[in-house]
Amino acid sequence: MKTNLRPRDYHTNEVCRIIDPKQQRLYIKHGVFPIDIYTSIDAKTEADIVVMIFLKEETKDLYSAWCNYELG
Repeated sequence: MKTNLRPRDYHTNEVCRIIDPKQQRLYIKHGVFPIDIYTSIDAKTEADIVVMIFLKEETKDLYSAWCNYELG
């Protein structure tokens, strides 16, 4: 089986940090996979969260659909 993950070094200006689990799942559902993943702590709730790093260029259309409540 071939992995969908393609980790690589990146600059902060070329990526987006996604913490919403639903948004993460929908990006993956539509074939866009994170290039990095790590845990952090939510500043408001102090709960553990999973952060996924996606390339902005790969998520432009998905982000637009997400903002318009069209991503499903």
